[in-house]
Amino acid sequence: MKNFRNINIYSDYGKVDKEIILEFENEFNIKLPSLYIDLITAHNAPKSEENCFEYENERNQPTFSSFGFEGFETEQSSASLENIYAQYIYDDPIYGYEHVYSFGSTGEGDFICFDYRDDPKGNEPKICLVIHDEYDEKTGKMRLFPVAENFEVFLNSLKSFDEMLDKYS
Repeated sequence: MKNFRNINIYSDYGKVDKEIILEFENEFNIKLPSLYIDLITAHNAPKSEENCFEYENERNQPTFSSFGFEGFETEQSSASLENIYAQYIYDDPIYGYEHVYSFGSTGEGDFICFDYRDDPKGNEPKICLVIHDEYDEKTGKMRLFPVAENFEVFLNSLKSFDEMLDKYS
C-alpha cells in the first residue's frame, strides 16, 4: 500500500514523466493543478481505498459517488487503462462544456472534471461532476454539479465506500 496525502493507493500504472503531462497541457491549452501533477507523476491512474466523493444532486440533497482516475498511456500502462486523452466533454460542443476536462469517471459513466470555466488560464480549477446521460433543460448541455473548490479540497475530502455507507445509512 502506498500513501499520497490522505489516500491509500493499492495499485497504479507506475510513474508518468512530466513531459507527457506537459504535452497534455499544451494540447488542451491548460495548466493542471500542481498537486494533481505530483499525484500522477508518482502514481499513474491510481486506485485507492478512498475513492468516493460527495456532491449535491439536482434536488440539492447531499449524495455520493465513487470514481476512478484516468491515466496517461506509458510503457507501463495497459490497453485497458482509461486514457485521460478521451475528452468527450471538450469534444462535444453541443452537449459538452468548453474549459471542462475529465480526469476520472464514475461507475455510472459520468465524468469527474477540472472546471476551468471561471478562469481558463488558471491552474487551480474547480472540480465538478458531469452527468453523461442527463441534460439541463435550459442549455441542453449535460448536467454539471459542483464538487470542490479545487483539487486539493477534492483530494482531502475523499472517503472510502464504507465511510460513505456509514454516513448515509
